[in-house]
Amino acid sequence: MRKNLKWLTLPCLSLAILSCVEEFEPENITDVLDGSLVVDARITDQNIQQTIFLTRTFSFDEIDPPPEIGAQVSIIDNLGKKIDFFETQAGNYNTNGAVSLLQEREYTLEIFTKDGVQYRSNKTTLPKQVEVSELKAERSISNSNTDGISILVDNTDNTSSANYFRYEYEETYKVIPPDFNPFDWDEVDYDFFCEDDDGWEVTVSPRDEPANICFATNKSNSIILASTANLASNNLDDFEVRFIGSDNYAISHRYSILVKQYHHDNHAASFFGSLEDFSNSESLFSNVQTGQLEGNITVENSDIANVIGYFELSSYSEKRMFFNYEDFYPNESLPPYIISCNVIREPALYPDGFHSTVIDGKVIVDRGSNSPLIEGIIAGQIGYIGDNENFFEPDANGELSRAPFLVKPLGCIDCRTFGSNKTPNFWIE
Repeated sequence: MRKNLKWLTLPCLSLAILSCVEEFEPENITDVLDGSLVVDARITDQNIQQTIFLTRTFSFDEIDPPPEIGAQVSIIDNLGKKIDFFETQAGNYNTNGAVSLLQEREYTLEIFTKDGVQYRSNKTTLPKQVEVSELKAERSISNSNTDGISILVDNTDNTSSANYFRYEYEETYKVIPPDFNPFDWDEVDYDFFCEDDDGWEVTVSPRDEPANICFATNKSNSIILASTANLASNNLDDFEVRFIGSDNYAISHRYSILVKQYHHDNHAASFFGSLEDFSNSESLFSNVQTGQLEGNITVENSDIANVIGYFELSSYSEKRMFFNYEDFYPNESLPPYIISCNVIREPALYPDGFHSTVIDGKVIVDRGSNSPLIEGIIAGQIGYIGDNENFFEPDANGELSRAPFLVKPLGCIDCRTFGSNKTPNFWIE
């Protein structure tokens, strides 16, 4: 069942596009934190392998924060028991297996960097356990008058002390490409030889891996905080952790969300609240001094070293839910697909002046330059829709159409562009 239509190269053009936007180069802007140690130490009461991340602040012209390697990291409780963290990859420090902390203990984070600087946190305790009692989805209208789905959390605590929470979520949803094709590109060959001319060959054949249903996963990337401090009761009711607009493709078929709740103290709430304010700042170059983002970690033996970060202990609870689009939008059109899926015919990819003939059933074109078709396939940009039925019919001048194949953006045909074709182990239909 292999299709042996062969497509050989044709000339292509490249355009140089000049921008009239002048590049901005900041002058006299120094890194006020100047290589400070950044500590991401969020430890929970889960019986799991715990992880602490250490990096350094970096300048504007760098892409990623440099990891802090070679440090000694440990947590010590008020009875002297020590839990060591070991560097498993650059900047990532993990416990040796699963560990669980106790609510009645006080814990201190201690870090020795390889340059001899010691960092120590304030004593911190685990807050009591507060479970997520309900996770639900409701159709609603947002503050910006957008129709969509609100993901809401409830929890209950009968004590009188105010509670402070931080939330994260992971959403997983089905991706079903609108133009899935059971055939796929097979051979893409730059060295095909035909009629004493170098030619380039493209063939298609049945797929050897499913690509019609996939699962994509997104994680929250913002700070989501909640508190009962100003509420009449100590219960959190209908707190919105996620709003999904009705035009968001994620809810087009079946959708699942895992909401993670971290119950921490008011000091952690203050720190993450300040961090949220900085992340929402309208000024990209606002001067953030270390004192403005006050954590609970200090430098013990240096007058020049700086540290940013927080040693957070939290009790953890999570809940997952599923829903289908039709549960809230019965008999309504699906949201638009992730990308536009208009048909692309090869003439749109190639310049005028192309000449082709057919010799022994093979499509032969002039040699001498790259093929945009082959380059698009190799780059993972286009997928096969079908053969152009008019390709072998010459026009009045005896020349062939320039479109042996009909193609579309690859994501419209192959769902693996946006997710995995492996069903998650938690998935329920």
